[in-house]
Amino acid sequence: SDKKEKGMNLTSSDTTKQIMDEDDFWKLIDKSRIASNNNYQTQINSLKTILLTLEPIDIEKFDNTFTALLAATYDYKLWGASYVINGGCSDDCFDYFRQYLIGHGKEKFYQTVKDPESCASWIKSEEEDNWEGLQYSAMDAYKQKTGRDFSKTYQPKFELKGEPFDEETVVKQYPKLA
Repeated sequence: SDKKEKGMNLTSSDTTKQIMDEDDFWKLIDKSRIASNNNYQTQINSLKTILLTLEPIDIEKFDNTFTALLAATYDYKLWGASYVINGGCSDDCFDYFRQYLIGHGKEKFYQTVKDPESCASWIKSEEEDNWEGLQYSAMDAYKQKTGRDFSKTYQPKFELKGEPFDEETVVKQYPKLA
């Protein structure tokens, strides 16, 4: 049911008014993905170009939504998956992995959050496709537009959810990804 999927927004419980509506956020991500012909490195630039057309407050709200999604997906289940995909994954690497997932759009993002192995058909390792960089687009656009850095007043809690994985056996938990 499309309606139920549409209602799946990790940020919908956020009442701070500091974030962008999630559907608007995903529209901008999709626009950048289409503009870059699904090339992630190019997408980092195309997203910046798109964000430069927004008011500074909206660039900030976009970044806050991005941060909210990163916080909401700070989960061992996903970290285990990125660990297997990559043959190891540090805290930074895991952060970039979630940015990379966001770059692939709402559908793939939520599918992977629900079932980390569902990304097996399309995911690339960090070695094949550098995961780092998508969140810099908003920072760079904001700086270019205003001459200032973000104030970063929006700080959701990053609490690791779920059960820690065992590096020795984690591969067995994700046979498709392995």
